[in-house]
Amino acid sequence: MIKTLRYTFMAMLMLVCSTAFAGVITLNATDFAGSETATVTQDGITLTIDKGTSTSGAGNLYNGQQFRIYKGNILTVSSTVGNITKIVFTCTANNEVKWGPGCFAAQDGYSYEGKVGTWAGNAAEVKFTAESNQVRATTIEVTVGGEVGPTKKSAGLKFSESTVDYELGTTFTAPTFTKATTAAVKFVSDNEEVATVNAEGVIAATGKEGKAVITATSEENKEYNAGKTTCTVYAYRMNVYKKANTVEAGKQYLIVAQRDNKTYYAAPVKYNAEKPYGYLNSFKVDGIVDELKIKSSYKNAFTFEAVAGGYAIKDANGYYLYMDGKHASFQLGNEAKAWTVEPAENGTFTITNNGQFIQYGNGTFTTFGAWTEAQDKAVKPMLFVFDEAAGINGVQTTVKPQSNVRYNIAGQRVGADYKGIVIINGKKYLQK
Repeated sequence: MIKTLRYTFMAMLMLVCSTAFAGVITLNATDFAGSETATVTQDGITLTIDKGTSTSGAGNLYNGQQFRIYKGNILTVSSTVGNITKIVFTCTANNEVKWGPGCFAAQDGYSYEGKVGTWAGNAAEVKFTAESNQVRATTIEVTVGGEVGPTKKSAGLKFSESTVDYELGTTFTAPTFTKATTAAVKFVSDNEEVATVNAEGVIAATGKEGKAVITATSEENKEYNAGKTTCTVYAYRMNVYKKANTVEAGKQYLIVAQRDNKTYYAAPVKYNAEKPYGYLNSFKVDGIVDELKIKSSYKNAFTFEAVAGGYAIKDANGYYLYMDGKHASFQLGNEAKAWTVEPAENGTFTITNNGQFIQYGNGTFTTFGAWTEAQDKAVKPMLFVFDEAAGINGVQTTVKPQSNVRYNIAGQRVGADYKGIVIINGKKYLQK
C-alpha cells in the first residue's frame, strides 16, 4: 500500500512539474526607470541585452520610456515558469524604419506589422538580433504556456543575405538558402515584376526597378518548429543630376549647397498632417562636384512647375513648398505657390517666396531653410537637373551562377564530398 501511494504521489508530482504556468506577463518599460542595467526580471521572465556586434555597447532596459536594443545587440527573453509560446513587441515606429519591430533579424516564428512584432513558438528562451537598426519597445508581452522540457528544433530557414541591393545593369548575385527542417519549404515573392524565386529558393532579378520581399515558410512537424524568413531585394538604377545654370519648367532638380569642400543635397520633409512643415535635411558627398549620382529608390528630387509669377516647387511626395512669412521652415500644401528663381554668375540661385529666400547651413546647422536676410555662414543653393539621357531603362539582368553550392534533398547545404542526390542551381544530380 505504501509503495502504491509513493508511486501515485510521484506520478502526481511529475504531472504538476511537466506542465507550465499558463498566462501573459507584460513588461512595461516605465516600470524599470532608474534600474540602470541590461538585464531585468519580472514574474519569472528575464530580459537580457548583449552587446553583440554593436559599436554603441549594450542597449538599456531602464530609461523609463522604452526598452532600447541598439543595432547589433542581441536580446534574450527567457522564462523559468514554463516555455514561452508568444512574445509581442509594441514599438515606437513602424516596420523596417528606425526603432520599429522590423529592425529585428527575420527568424523562425517572427513577423511584424505596423508597430507590433510577434514571435510564436515553444521555447524556454528566444533570442532577437537588432539587425538593421535600433529597436525601441514600450512593452514586451510574454505568453507562457508551453510544456517544460525538451523543445522542438528550429526550422533553421535562412537566406545568406537578408537584404540585397541590386543596381540595374550589373550582374545579380543571388543569395543562397539553407534550412534544417525536414518539412517542405514554400517560397513566394510579393512582387514578381522585380524578383522571382523558384521552388529551391533561388532568387532572380527581372531587370525592373522596385522592391520585392521573398518569404520562405515551413510548417511545424514532429521534430521541427514552423519556420519563416525573408530576403528583401531592392532593385535600383543610379539617377544622374548635373549642375544647372537655368531652370526649365517640368524638370526635376536636386536643391544643392556647397560649403567646406562638401556638396550637400536636400531631402523632402516627411509629411505630417498635424505638423505640415519642416526644414529640409541634407545628405552630403565629399568635394565640390558638378554631378551627383543618387539611387533611384531615394526620392530627393523637386519638380519646378511653371505658374504665374515664377515656379512652384513640388517635392517627391506631391506636396508644394511655400513660406508663411513667420517661420524659416518650409510649409507643405496642396496648392502651387510661386517662387521667383534668379540665377547668379557663381552658379547659385536666389529662390524666393513671400520675401524669404532659400539658404543652407544657418550657423552650424546642416539643413535648408528660408529667411528674409542672409544668415550666419549660410550659402545660397544650386540646382542640379536630372539627366534623363543617363538613366538605365529596360536592362536585362543575369544571375551569377552559384556553382559551388550544393544541397541534399532535404534542402540542407552539403560539401563536395557528400554522397547521394544533390541540388545545384535548382537541378538534381547524383553525386558518387
